[in-house]
Amino acid sequence: MTSPDLVTLSAEHVAAWLRKHPHFFDDYPALLTQLHLSHDTNAASLIERQVAQLRRRNEELEERLNQLIAIASDNDRLFGQLREVMLGVLDAESAAQLGTRLYSALREPFGCEQLALLLFREECESPWRSCVQTEFEQRLPGLLRHHHALAGKWRRDELRYLFGDDGLQLSSAALIPLLKGDQAVGVIALGSTEASHFRSSMDTLFITHLGDIIARLIARLDRGATHSA
Repeated sequence: MTSPDLVTLSAEHVAAWLRKHPHFFDDYPALLTQLHLSHDTNAASLIERQVAQLRRRNEELEERLNQLIAIASDNDRLFGQLREVMLGVLDAESAAQLGTRLYSALREPFGCEQLALLLFREECESPWRSCVQTEFEQRLPGLLRHHHALAGKWRRDELRYLFGDDGLQLSSAALIPLLKGDQAVGVIALGSTEASHFRSSMDTLFITHLGDIIARLIARLDRGATHSA
């Protein structure tokens, strides 16, 4: 007589039972070579399929590891370059001198073709460019509110506003807000002709910190200029 349990046994029951007993095939290893899974016109034993899946998983993990190593290497390189930038500007004696050093020092680390230094004040010395904060926030809303650097593609009118007519040749940019606490001092803009050079997915932690430090240097230099006046 056939057991009622066997009559009602389904593939779902078998699958559920195997999930609860993952070591079943340890006691019956020969079954692994007798079970076959079809794929298109080919058939492979269960153990061969598992080996292939493990191999693909290993390749994915290796690729991910290589990506993490590359990111760590890039971050280490960028940190070293930004350290050199900071050491070169810490002893600047004026905002103009600070801007000149930044203008020449930031191009190589970021591989950018254009660089714009904006200050939110009525007048400033070259290479800084005077900018009205309310106008900036209207044209590029969100940057100052988020309190961190943003990178990616920008509209042509936004790039032209940041870089002048040279901005029409650019395809991507990184914008670094200069913030002293909640007070916005200005913005550093880095532009590239390559659309993928400054990506929205790039890590902006280091350049955000750079902006915070530059903002404090400007405030210190302003105080020094006021006292000496």
